[in-house]
Order: sequence, then C-alpha cells, then structure tokens
Amino acid sequence: MSKYNQKGYFILGCILAVMGILFRIYSIIPSITNYPFPVGWSEGGRIFAAYQVYAPIIAGKYLSWPWLDPGRSILDGIVLLIPNSPIWAYRFWVSLLFLIFNFLAALFTIRKAFAFSQTPEKRKNELQLLLVLWGMLFLMQGPIYYHVLAGVLPVIWFYDKKYPIRNLIVIILCSMWQGLCRVNWFLMPAAIAILLHVLRTPFSLKRIRNYLKWPLVYSVSGGLISFAIYWIYLKVTGHVSVILNPKMDYPFFLYKLWPNTGYRGLLLNIVLLSLPLLLITLYVGWKYIKNVHWIRLVMLIGILGIFFAGSTVVSLRAGGGYDIHNYDSFLLLLLIIGCFFGIDAVYLDKAGQLEIPPLRNYCVLVLLLILPVLIALPNTSIKANQPNAQSKQALQEITNVLQNSTGTNADHPVLFIDQRQLLVFNFIKDDNIYVPYEKIELMEMAMARNEDYKG
Repeated sequence: MSKYNQKGYFILGCILAVMGILFRIYSIIPSITNYPFPVGWSEGGRIFAAYQVYAPIIAGKYLSWPWLDPGRSILDGIVLLIPNSPIWAYRFWVSLLFLIFNFLAALFTIRKAFAFSQTPEKRKNELQLLLVLWGMLFLMQGPIYYHVLAGVLPVIWFYDKKYPIRNLIVIILCSMWQGLCRVNWFLMPAAIAILLHVLRTPFSLKRIRNYLKWPLVYSVSGGLISFAIYWIYLKVTGHVSVILNPKMDYPFFLYKLWPNTGYRGLLLNIVLLSLPLLLITLYVGWKYIKNVHWIRLVMLIGILGIFFAGSTVVSLRAGGGYDIHNYDSFLLLLLIIGCFFGIDAVYLDKAGQLEIPPLRNYCVLVLLLILPVLIALPNTSIKANQPNAQSKQALQEITNVLQNSTGTNADHPVLFIDQRQLLVFNFIKDDNIYVPYEKIELMEMAMARNEDYKG
C-alpha cells in the first residue's frame, strides 16, 4: 500500500471511529436528566443499591448491603458522596464509567500486544490510536459493564511471565473483587492470565508440567478466592445465592438462540459481532499453524469455547435478557486473542513472520470499524425525559399517600418495591425505609421459582 493510500485509510478510520464514539455519547445524553423516575427498568433499584453501600456516610443509616452486584454498587455510589448530588449527576457518572472502563480495556490490550509485537511500525502511535478507538467500540457492542472490567484491567496491565508470583498476587486481588460482581466473571482474572501465558510462553514437551503449572495455580487460586468472597458475602448479609442455593430453579429458553418475534436471536447476534475479528484470528492462526505448538492453539480455542458456552447458558436462563451482554467475557477474551494474532505479537515456537499483520493494515481496520459504527447509530426516536407537569403531579400524589398513611412509623415503614430513587434523592421525604422486597430481587426470585421466598 502506498504512503498516500495508507494515510487516506488512516484518516478515514479515525473519522469512522470518532463518529462511532460520538454516536455512543449521543445515545447516552437523553438519559442524563433530572427526571425523577427511572430512565431504565432497573435504574431505581441500582440507585438504591448504591445508596445502601454508602448510607452510613450519607445519612448515618446502616442498611443491609445489596443482594445483586455489590461491586457495581460500590462504584455507582461514589457520586452519592457529593453532598446533595442530583440524580442527573448519578446518571452522568454511570455513563462516564462505561466510557472510561471500555476505553481502558482497549488501551491496555493494545499496548500489551504492541509490547510483544514482532513487526516494526513507523506509524506506531497512529496505529495504536486507531486500534484503541476500534477496540473501545468493539467492547461497547456487548456492552461490557465497568465493574467487571475493573476486576481484570490490573491483570492485563501487570501480567509478565517473568514474575509469576506477582501475577498470582494480582489475580488474587482481582478475583476478590470479582467475587462481589457477576458470577460468570469469577474466573476471568485467572482466564486472562492463562491466555497471556499461552500467547507469550513457548511450549516444550520436555517441560510440560512447568508449562501447565502456573495456569493451574492461577485458575484454582482465582476460582477459589472469587467463590470464597461470594460465599462470605452471602453469609454476612444473609442473602440467597443465585448458584449455590437449590431453591433457585431457573427455567432455560432455547428459543432465544434463534431469530424470533422478539429478537434476532443470540447466535446470529454474537456471530455477527465477533465474526470479523474471529476470521482475522483464524487467518493468522492458519498461517502460523506450523510455528505455534498445537497444544497452545487447543488451549486458546478451549478458553474461548468454555466462556462462549458459559455465556450462552447464562443468556438462555430466565432473566438472561435479550441482548448479548452475557457474552461480555467472551468478547473481551476474543479481543485479546485477536489483537495478539492480528498485530503479530504471539510468541512463536518456530521462527516465522507475517508479511503484513492484518491489524496493521489500515484498510482492514476501516472495514472492521464499519459494523460497530453502524451498531452505535443512535435511535433518534428516543427523547430525553425531563421533569414536567405529569411527573410533578405523580410526586405530589405519592407524597399525599405517605402523609395520609396513619400506619407509617418506625415500626411500620412504607414498602417501596419500586421507585426507591425518589427516597435517595429526596424527591420524597421519608426516613423510614424498608429494605427487603425490591423489584429486581422479587423478579429474580419469581424467575427462579423460589417458592420458599414467596411464602
């Protein structure tokens, strides 16, 4: 490719990437409002969960910690520490966390891959910039939530095969955090360390035990720590376990795999999003099939396969949703593998080198950007909800009900199953808060067919 063509594709790629990110930001803006009622079905519960964590500091109250995703609540609630912070500030903060952590995940992955790349590049900084912007858009297709990314970014940043003990310490700390997050991310700190180990460590049949020793230590240590923290949290708070309690009996719906009246289908969606990067990985893998030991390739395929299968199972259960957010772990692992293969950063057991690594080709990057940019196109029919006469009337009606309730006192507080954000941001004045039976927990127990809970 000539110098001028390369420059042209780089400029076009940057335009596409910036457009995609601006589309994402534009889609977020309507939700950053002072509207008192939720802009998403679970927002009220999420706000109150964040408040539960910091209630002793904010209001001098000691409330039980949230049942779902306490790690997310810890990050969400930081903005509540600002005295008299409005609800729009919370919404801005959460949106900012999404953007920042997805950007950092892409940045750390690209920089790690470039640190080991075999191919010199005169325009290294330009290429890294474009790859980071593309990686950010790729991850936001999931979407991937910021609280789970917080538990893997240190592993990507600090991993070095020369310092396995340091790696283990980082994995343990990150696994402790993931124990407070989503169950399907418990093993992700260890999985990413194992992935980097396989990508960067040559294989020797004579020392196969040494090769597999640290991956085994990482997986066992990380898994046990995450589950231990999760179990301790449940015991301390008295909550019901999603995975450890036999009373949680979720149905699974296979029809969600295929296109149906409500959705394009899980498989079609995840294949559409991951296929371009997967093809690049397979192309380079085929080129290097004689240069990388087959056991390493099988391990990489196995890691991707395990998390793809696990993501599918979680998506199929009741409450798994109709988008691909449960494939978030698979998408991050695919990004790491794809970048290492595409930038030519995989350690080779036998010498070899690609003529033009795919992710160093600006034309390829332009093509890769098209899909995430199209997916990021904002829905112009969504309007911002602003405080209005109807919302003010609804608040007044709720206030009147509370004032006229003679049974409201410290022993008999009013149960807010929903709309608890009204209490957090003082849209409604009520000091007596009954914590159990929030909408998200009630729905989860209903979907899990937990008859004892309903009784």
